[in-house]
Amino acid sequence: MTYRFRVRAAAIILNKNNEILLVLHKDPYTGEEWWTLPGGGLEGKESAIEAVIREVKEECGINCKPGKLAYVREFIMNSDTNVHHVELYFSAEADSYDIITGIDPELEKQYIVQCCFLSRREIENTSINVYPEILRDKFWDDLESGFIGYNPYLGLQEEK
Repeated sequence: MTYRFRVRAAAIILNKNNEILLVLHKDPYTGEEWWTLPGGGLEGKESAIEAVIREVKEECGINCKPGKLAYVREFIMNSDTNVHHVELYFSAEADSYDIITGIDPELEKQYIVQCCFLSRREIENTSINVYPEILRDKFWDDLESGFIGYNPYLGLQEEK
């Protein structure tokens, strides 16, 4: 089976209350919902850092300055798309916390429903899927330790 590769870069942005910036997506065709970090696929000769800056602006209406690479995650979608995703998660600082709910200019039907800061408790208690999954638990331990002695590679997950 042939797979196409897609590289996605996303920002980990925390506000002064240690709430994390997430974007709620809803598939307009299936109704499936999920929370994820603001980010998206790299375009053309764009670097991962450039993609993070562009995507945060498009999705949340703010400028950010990406910092260190915090995590790498791989995900294989076997369904009808056969895509091998490689996701890069960067810590980032925002120049403002006055966010808006933006759009994905590449899509005719929008998936983005909401953009907001969520607390650890809100993330742990939501019934909506959260990606990457470590935002429900491991991330908070890594944050508390200052990202010292942690494994940035989150592994390969495969859709069954």
